[in-house]
Amino acid sequence: MSILNQLREGCFTIGVLHVPPFPTSVLGGERSLEEIVEHCVKNARVLEESGFSSVLLQNVGDEPVGRTASPDTVANMAVLAREVKKALSIPLGVTLLDHDGKAPLAIAKAAGADYVRIKVFCGLMVKMTGMLEGLYYDAVRYRREIGAGEVDILADVFDREGYPLGDTDLGEMARFAVQSCKADGLILTGKDQRGTEEMLETAGRATEAPLLIGGGVDAQNAGQLKGRAQGFIIGSCLKTPGGPYADLSPRACREVAEAFAKQ
Repeated sequence: MSILNQLREGCFTIGVLHVPPFPTSVLGGERSLEEIVEHCVKNARVLEESGFSSVLLQNVGDEPVGRTASPDTVANMAVLAREVKKALSIPLGVTLLDHDGKAPLAIAKAAGADYVRIKVFCGLMVKMTGMLEGLYYDAVRYRREIGAGEVDILADVFDREGYPLGDTDLGEMARFAVQSCKADGLILTGKDQRGTEEMLETAGRATEAPLLIGGGVDAQNAGQLKGRAQGFIIGSCLKTPGGPYADLSPRACREVAEAFAKQ
């Protein structure tokens, strides 16, 4: 199911679930796959009941990751995403820490998920893990090969966790990502709120594709940001104390959802 129509209506809120380490992760995990599924299903329901538009699964617990997703990551995420999807009536997305254009689409296709987020889609980015080349060709070609045309691709442009290599204009890159690389929506996130706003203004002049903010959004700044983009990816501010894989706070989730619902 394409989310593009919902995105274009605006105030499309995506709650991120940081998946705990799988038992097969490099550093190993204390929870079984069954326990991880139970944890994620429970918290995905909190997001839906709070009024979020969508849930996004990310394999944060698999750090450190490689340049491509391992077979066990794909298998674990597909099982998890399928169970979470069955528990929801709102769209589900998949994103991986792994630098891989095919694996998220394979997981989404197997699980019936609605979209993927790819953080280095075009261009060349310098990150803490090294230089990462855009994955657009692998992603778009593979989506066609496996018949996953119903899975939308949300692509980061100049992800804030790195720096583009070379003097590349953001507007040109945004236009290229949509027109030539076939991204369905663009995710932009600056180093701070003002930086994000400037990126949105530049990309908005270059393309009519839906724009999303990829981070730094909470209940306090929702009123300032909700008119500047169509989608909002929200994660850390929703958690209860207790570490990176703590349960989500129903109160915090409601506060964010209500902030976006206000006229």
